[in-house]
Amino acid sequence: MSLYMNEYIFYTTEGTTCPPNENMNVENCQVLGRAYGKNAIEARSELEKQCNWIKECGFDIEHAMSKQLLTDENKKDIETVIEYLIKDEYKHYLEEGKPQNHIYRTLTRLKELVRK
Repeated sequence: MSLYMNEYIFYTTEGTTCPPNENMNVENCQVLGRAYGKNAIEARSELEKQCNWIKECGFDIEHAMSKQLLTDENKKDIETVIEYLIKDEYKHYLEEGKPQNHIYRTLTRLKELVRK
């Protein structure tokens, strides 16, 4: 996988699912799969190649919704940038009287995000 690939999850509201109580159908979102690409269009195309069952089952992959996922590589890159910046920005944050809109606060939030 290329360093520049992003991961996407694709889902749809088409169809229904069968809950544990098989006498009922539930209308909700269904995950069609995950795929990598430089962007969502490329990842959608890759998913379509990998999962023939999507078309065979009648799902319209062109109208499936997608969200980009944060990969482990993305997290490592974010952590690297944070660690590079955070000490100096903390110093500036204190010197400036702890302003609400300081980049240090953003770095702190991102640091928590990538640790989860």
